[in-house]
Amino acid sequence: MKKFIVFISILLVFLSFNAYAMDKVAQTGCGFLDVGAGARACGMGEAFTVLGQDATALFYNPSGIGEIDGSFDLCAGGTQWIADINYIYVATVYDAGTWGNFGFSLIAPDYGEFYGTVVTADGAGYDTTGTFNVSAFCAGVSYAREFTDKFTVGIQAKYVSQFLGENEKGDSTGYYMEDNRVWTPSFDFGLLFYPGFKSFAFGMSVRNFSPRVTYERLGFELPLTFALGVGMDVLDLLGDHPDYSFNVGADMLHPRDWQEQYHLGGEFGFKDMIFLRAGYKFGYSEEGYNVGFGIGYAGIRLDYSYSQFDLFDDDMVNRFSVGMAF
Repeated sequence: MKKFIVFISILLVFLSFNAYAMDKVAQTGCGFLDVGAGARACGMGEAFTVLGQDATALFYNPSGIGEIDGSFDLCAGGTQWIADINYIYVATVYDAGTWGNFGFSLIAPDYGEFYGTVVTADGAGYDTTGTFNVSAFCAGVSYAREFTDKFTVGIQAKYVSQFLGENEKGDSTGYYMEDNRVWTPSFDFGLLFYPGFKSFAFGMSVRNFSPRVTYERLGFELPLTFALGVGMDVLDLLGDHPDYSFNVGADMLHPRDWQEQYHLGGEFGFKDMIFLRAGYKFGYSEEGYNVGFGIGYAGIRLDYSYSQFDLFDDDMVNRFSVGMAF
């Protein structure tokens, strides 16, 4: 335990100094992987590295699926994003007993239709070429295992693809249509550690670790993110509370293409049936506060969250999800 705490402390100091080392922008691609998934997580400001202990943990820390209640957990939902973009996501987990827990996740955006153009023959303007669609998705399979009642690890292997339409190209042999598509494997890693003080826990995850991919001559990597988090049901400090819970989480993120970011959030629950959530995200150019609520009964969960975007007054970012566990 002492070695683990020393390691975390050194890592926190390193990341704090590194926050001022340089400005990092426009260094990654497949940005849809940065959009938060799961109404419960987003209602808490995505402070979910430790508190994610259901199927949606696959989008934040794969070790969290080793903590699910019951033998099966499923969540599906959608996000009404800015600029009329919509996202769907699905995550499911199966507890195989002594073999560990296995999971599957999928996230896919719907960008809608785009209008294509081409330079006119005289080079003085553009002609329209009709509409076209772009697409992307990320599918992953995961595994997590509790090695002890204090230590859980998880890993997720993902296939990421993005398609940006076709364009006409020509050479000495004639003209042809080029398919602008990239794909790459990607990996997530995570762990949870309970030092033994009430329900307090440390969490750590690395998301979107991948090789470099290339469109034409432009190369980029996925939005690699390192996250450290802590979480606890703070009502544990007051003694037994069978009807109430108040989970509070705090995360620090070290993304590849932005400055350090911080998530703070909480969830108040009454009899595992009614949940109120709120959170705030620090270090973002647009995002800020998040609020949400949930209803649960007989293993069925319904969740909603709303997120603030400063410069998009007409675009309400809403998330809805439904889940079940047994």
